[in-house]
Amino acid sequence: MKLEIPREIERELQKKGGWENFKKNFEMDKVKKIEKTVKAISDEYRLKILYALSKQRMCVCMIVDILKCPYSKCSYHISRLKEANLIKATKRGSFVIYSLTPFGKSILKYLEKYVPK
Repeated sequence: MKLEIPREIERELQKKGGWENFKKNFEMDKVKKIEKTVKAISDEYRLKILYALSKQRMCVCMIVDILKCPYSKCSYHISRLKEANLIKATKRGSFVIYSLTPFGKSILKYLEKYVPK
């Protein structure tokens, strides 16, 4: 299929080395990372966990108590947040303490800016 690119866009693309060069350098890895983050924060439980952890470090039993959800469900959501590098776990004796990563803090701070007043 031959692309019919409007002239004004073609001129923009020429400054970037042409369409083929643009496609070759498109940052799909970065898009995948953004997608992973957006998926992680798009769930109501995960967003509540993030917000709670922005106020206080917690163990899983505290998160379960706040969210009123089964332990297994909370553990699942915690693992998704860890995979997205939004929270971290620190072992303290027989406890695992969860807290926000610097990335998690920055994402939450960014989102809070855009909450309607």
